[in-house]
Amino acid sequence: MTDEKVSVKTEETKVVAVGGASSGSGRAMAEVLAAAGYRVAIAARRGALLEEIAASIRDRGGSVIAVSADLGVWEQARNFIERTADEYGRIDVLINNAGWGIRSTDFDDLTLEEVQEGLAVNLNSVLYACRAVLPLMKRQKAGHIINVSSILGKRSRSGLALYTACKHAVEGFSRSLLNEVNKHGIKVSILAPAAIRTPWAEKAGISLSGDTRLLAAEEVARAAQALIETAEYVNVWNMDLISREQIIDPI
Repeated sequence: MTDEKVSVKTEETKVVAVGGASSGSGRAMAEVLAAAGYRVAIAARRGALLEEIAASIRDRGGSVIAVSADLGVWEQARNFIERTADEYGRIDVLINNAGWGIRSTDFDDLTLEEVQEGLAVNLNSVLYACRAVLPLMKRQKAGHIINVSSILGKRSRSGLALYTACKHAVEGFSRSLLNEVNKHGIKVSILAPAAIRTPWAEKAGISLSGDTRLLAAEEVARAAQALIETAEYVNVWNMDLISREQIIDPI
């Protein structure tokens, strides 16, 4: 990641809570946003790795707290939100990025345990974190929820029926939620990247061509930053992101 020092903002520095921040695009979001001067809180299940990331951010002058949490468990999702609010006094942006590369196979080959974990990590984590943060954002009369989906939130792929179902659910939930919370000054955006060059595909057992230039994690992080820095009266409700070299036909 970049070694650039923190850029101090002249405006009130926003607090950004990032779930699924121990690797991939979640880690990149934490590092990019901290370097841009945002105060960040990071959560993931791998606590030791989170602490390493937090130490690196602090070494570059950033402000960060790390909370080991499985956001697919209600009590832990609520604790992450409460710890962040206790530390910083508010939460301006929640980025729900937790996700798991569910094993690529026919749906009926998955074990029930894999189904339950897939739902918990890819869907329940979004629902629980939103449920935990909304009362705070309503009191603030402001806030921005960014739910990270996937290009498979609109498309489908054989062998990833459960993952596809979760991402379709995240997109439908996000659009409905926006209708509910817009009157409270809260924005909801969907960030839907296509394939990213991270270990996700390998963990899911998917082979990606090494000859194709895919999205980099930092590029997804920059997209999240762009959503955050959109004018307050503008809501980008859906941002799809894809490498020009990745072909989806029809798109």
